Amino acid sequence: MMFTFLESGCAFTSRDSIKIKYSLGVSPSAIMNITPAMQVSQKIEFQNKIAFELHSGYIFSHININNENTKGFRLRPQLNITVHQDGPFNFDLYTFYNYRYFTATRTFDQLRANGAYTEELRGKRTTTLSGFGLGFELGFSELNSLVKKINFGLGVGWGSINNVYSDEIFEEVQFFGFDRSGVFPMPILIFHLKLVII
Repeated sequence: MMFTFLESGCAFTSRDSIKIKYSLGVSPSAIMNITPAMQVSQKIEFQNKIAFELHSGYIFSHININNENTKGFRLRPQLNITVHQDGPFNFDLYTFYNYRYFTATRTFDQLRANGAYTEELRGKRTTTLSGFGLGFELGFSELNSLVKKINFGLGVGWGSINNVYSDEIFEEVQFFGFDRSGVFPMPILIFHLKLVII
């Protein structure tokens, strides 16, 4: 079973320098994620060949309706290498490390007094996800005055997820078993679309 991260970004770059270029981007489609987030990226590029990039996001929700008041963060540092450049087209390879942490409130309805009434119990879920992977990115520049460059990318990796609950009654196996307590391995799949406008 694949665990999917979807994201795209708009990068705002500084003026080109002889050796180093810095860019700052935002990823609006990071909200289209299992854990929606406000996400930005920072990139330092050397000689248009090697770049260090950091994607960081503030997690504010979860698609599981029983994960209330979700808060946390995710980080994805990566190393990009341009292996082919042909005019407006470039092909990059990258390696990444993905880390995600969030806490959420969980609820459980428990019958009391032989079913006379229902009491809502509230507990806590804490989740971390980490793993490494590889990816590629296709870039196209010289598009128009509004969009200077567009990049399409795909990354795959392998990691582990760890769910901890304040009490076992708050555990519900809903999201393909990824909600169960404990540590277990899982694949990571990342799609991204980046629009460079400056």
